[in-house]
Amino acid sequence: MKKFQFRLQKLLDIREARENEIKNELMKVLALQNKERVYQEELRNKIRHYESGYREMQKKGGLIPEDALAVMRFADISRRAIDEAERRIEKLEPEAQKIRERLISASRDKKIVEKLKERKLEEYNYEFNKEIAKENDDMNQKIYHKKLM
Repeated sequence: MKKFQFRLQKLLDIREARENEIKNELMKVLALQNKERVYQEELRNKIRHYESGYREMQKKGGLIPEDALAVMRFADISRRAIDEAERRIEKLEPEAQKIRERLISASRDKKIVEKLKERKLEEYNYEFNKEIAKENDDMNQKIYHKKLM
């Protein structure tokens, strides 16, 4: 019996490639969002660092008004940058959602063909096992007839 070959393998390959392409698109958008989140976290850490330094200076009594203003300006500008990064993240979310929906659709399309391939493979294995059983029966019959003679 010949080796199993799925007639729609090229279609399955195309659908897998399409799914991978959409996954890559989604990864790019998510990478942009993550980059913005990392930027936000870096700014938050810097704000905490400068504000804690400011509090230490205040405790020690070495507070210079210019330094206090600089820390306050930096914190204010950084918070605005954090808010702007959040807006950029939110702006990317609808695009990410559309890509997710396309990915779900592409995954469904691929799964349909995969299920068909599984069924065809099961049919092939059933027929293959049936043929082997028939050959074994034929061989056993021949052996039995030879023993009788």
